[in-house]
Amino acid sequence: MEDAPFSSGLKEVVYENTFITEPSGYGEGAKFQRHKVQEVLKAVLKEKMANQKYDPVKGAQIAKQLADDLKEKVRNLGYDRYKLVIQVTIGQKTGQAMRIVSRCLWDTATDSFASEYFDNESLYCVCQVYGIYYE
Repeated sequence: MEDAPFSSGLKEVVYENTFITEPSGYGEGAKFQRHKVQEVLKAVLKEKMANQKYDPVKGAQIAKQLADDLKEKVRNLGYDRYKLVIQVTIGQKTGQAMRIVSRCLWDTATDSFASEYFDNESLYCVCQVYGIYYE
């Protein structure tokens, strides 16, 4: 029987299982390090939100852009084996009290989070980055 014309020169790539089920198996910097993510959060918030005024129409767009920027910068830290969940809350500052709470079910040995708060005269912004390790 004659082979298909395009399959004769191609080899199938077979991936082997690494059996590495925790970030320490990938090297020193592979584990989610809260202080590094915290520095990125502070820098991005200071850069993007310093001169912003609260606008209820643009608030959702600013929050999405900020989340995308944070995801890109945190991903550049080398957390390829982590699922990043980023939550950005922007609101008008009118003297009210605000409490943001989250609850997570995760492995405390591998998963972590970082959070940062920014405010100016017209708005507040709370950013939370959760790093959940996946195998």
